[in-house]
Amino acid sequence: MAPMLYEDLNQIVTSLKEAKQGTYKLEKSRCALFFDNIHAFPKNVELESILTFVGEATGKFIKSVTPSPESVSYRQHVSFIELPDDNYKPRVFHPESGYFYTSYYDYATPIDQPIEKKFITRHRLEKKNPEMAVSEVKKPIIYYIDPGCPEPIKTALVEGGKWWSQAFEAAGFKNAFDVRELPAGAHPLDVRYNMIQWVHRSTRGWSYGSSITDPRTGEIIKGHVSLGSLRVRQDFMIAQGIASPYKDDDENSVIMTKMAIDRLHQLSAHEIGHTIGLAHNFAASTNDRSSVMDYPHPYITLDASGKPDFSHAYDDKIGAWDKRTIMYGYSVFKDAADEKVGLEKIILDNHSLGLRFLTDQDARSAGSASPVNHLWDSGADPLSELDRILKVREYAMSQFGLNTIPKGTPVSELEKIFVPVYFMHRYQAEAVSKLIGGLEYNYAVKGFGEITPLRPVEKSIQDKALTSMLNLLTEKNLAIPENIKGWLYPPAFGYGRSGESFSTGASPAFDPLKVYEMASGQLVELLLQPERMARLSNEGRLSAYLKNISESLLNNAENDLIRQSANTAFVSRLLTMTINESTSHFIKAEIFKSLNEYKSRVKKMVKRNKESAFLQYVVKLLDMDSDEISQIKFPSIPTLPPGAPIGSCSLD
Repeated sequence: MAPMLYEDLNQIVTSLKEAKQGTYKLEKSRCALFFDNIHAFPKNVELESILTFVGEATGKFIKSVTPSPESVSYRQHVSFIELPDDNYKPRVFHPESGYFYTSYYDYATPIDQPIEKKFITRHRLEKKNPEMAVSEVKKPIIYYIDPGCPEPIKTALVEGGKWWSQAFEAAGFKNAFDVRELPAGAHPLDVRYNMIQWVHRSTRGWSYGSSITDPRTGEIIKGHVSLGSLRVRQDFMIAQGIASPYKDDDENSVIMTKMAIDRLHQLSAHEIGHTIGLAHNFAASTNDRSSVMDYPHPYITLDASGKPDFSHAYDDKIGAWDKRTIMYGYSVFKDAADEKVGLEKIILDNHSLGLRFLTDQDARSAGSASPVNHLWDSGADPLSELDRILKVREYAMSQFGLNTIPKGTPVSELEKIFVPVYFMHRYQAEAVSKLIGGLEYNYAVKGFGEITPLRPVEKSIQDKALTSMLNLLTEKNLAIPENIKGWLYPPAFGYGRSGESFSTGASPAFDPLKVYEMASGQLVELLLQPERMARLSNEGRLSAYLKNISESLLNNAENDLIRQSANTAFVSRLLTMTINESTSHFIKAEIFKSLNEYKSRVKKMVKRNKESAFLQYVVKLLDMDSDEISQIKFPSIPTLPPGAPIGSCSLD
């Protein structure tokens, strides 16, 4: 086996090159077997080798995890796993079922039937008494937690994982699901144990819920959850920035710790959900947090006295959608005909209950079309939720200062805590932007309820969303108060800026103008997202849309720094699109019309205010021809620091 184990099976060389992290090659003379992780278990054999790559690092990620980036060692693992017996019956995949699927092509399929076969992924679960509505199971699904996981995190992960027992009970299975500590002598690589691991690494990036699955049937053989230990700190920091709790008590971390632990309950349930077969449901936040398979933004409100209420930051139970998905995947039926009818009924009942399901393909892009499908948003109405978040943000900024950090903390560390406070609106703003040029749709399947024609979001709602986005682009909402600027010190000795900090062009000082470019640039990019503009063009609304944006942005632009930053981003973005080969001629025509109208208005403003450097700069940009546009390097919008409540990938 050694020759195979010494090959770059995971294509690390290619991955590093594509990620612009370095150019490497495998040095086989410096590879070896790693005997500590070579095991034989009753149903699987595990093999591991140490591969060494030599080359030159060009990115920061490799440099963060090795003392000598010119020579990098990597452990490569290979598993040989016994396939299950033939007693498992696969279940057909439905786009609205909420499950991952496995598929293959059966070339012997009759010509009138689909050649691609799709089955959901799920564990094998059998009732002792199939005829009973609720029955004990022959063999429960048990997940085992890493015994090295510290408290109180371990308890939170166990408790959150056990939420799934509620869903299996609703599907007719008693004592079907449990979470326990891995017993002494058991090994995490043994395929008989579904695992939850708590791991350290150099970033606070994503956690993972993955499965080893029988490719023939979709049966899950082993579920494996990996939870990154640094993610919980982002939740702590968000709560700290809102509460500013250290006025009288430097040990006052109760609010932050509780919110972080509450999130771990949800995180455990979420990642385990993937390993029992479930995909993300990013529309669940519009159904009163109906699924733990969403990415929840902490739901913080202001109470009657105007103080933040953290008591409902995260849910404390399994969701209604989750129970329905377990019913689809695991319910027992007496025969094939009964199963077909039963599964159809589950989907139709979901419609009747108003439960929505939309997943990654319709959520990840800022230009995606669904108005209800987004990460890190809340509530059925994106507009009112943005207003709520802005009020919480306003409170947090009014309290922000020395009381935000305990004694012994360098004042310069306040900047890292201010990042999620300042950008608290960013994800809900993305959700609002999806109303503009949005389309009302679902994963409709003929024969499963009423199918309505595809239609755009109602125009009046789109107009309100545009107004809401443009209202954000003012100093009133995005300017940093002078009292906060006074606490954003250059880094103290022994500390420094990191991926958690704002970009600065005024090093070592904090650079508010750079921050304004980030904040306004993000919103302008959302408004001018190419797919969104294409949909508006198809609706015949793009010309009026661009006119509304330009007129709003020019209002009081001479006296408003945020508006100035937004205007330059607006002009730069549109000029770039005029020379982009992927921009259609229809859209280019409307952009040129808009820019000409915009230019006319700006020149009138210049006549009234000849001293405005901002207006003169914009006119200079607008006077460029296509060759000049292709040559000029517009200042890129600075990258926003990571802000996802529990994720992203930043380096210290």
